[in-house]
Amino acid sequence: MNELDLSKYTLLIAEDNESNFNYLRLSLKKTGITIIRALNGQEAFELCELHPEINIVFMDGMMPSLSGYDATPLIHQIRPELPVILITAFVSPASMHEALSNGCNDYLSKPIGPEAILSTLTKWLPASSD
Repeated sequence: MNELDLSKYTLLIAEDNESNFNYLRLSLKKTGITIIRALNGQEAFELCELHPEINIVFMDGMMPSLSGYDATPLIHQIRPELPVILITAFVSPASMHEALSNGCNDYLSKPIGPEAILSTLTKWLPASSD
């Protein structure tokens, strides 16, 4: 994929695992996207309330305090238009159904390749008109 300029967008990554967060951050470094991090679902919810500039959320499914599955419906109560992409290691029809029924707009399964990360972002971010 060519260099993708996402510098006008903000991504919230809700991920408690340091190496998983760093992998996502480094995979997106060349895009220029602004990244905000939450360490659990409760923090993700609070950050979505405080930061209206967040355009998309990458949400780990299993986190302490409040899981991504539980945080997503709360986020959609305050920001119904905000795409929440679940990131999970549990890929099965049941886990996909659970993610979508809890309001996730899409999901990525671990391990995630850089191409999948970028194509998911371009799928869910509003198209640039400039």
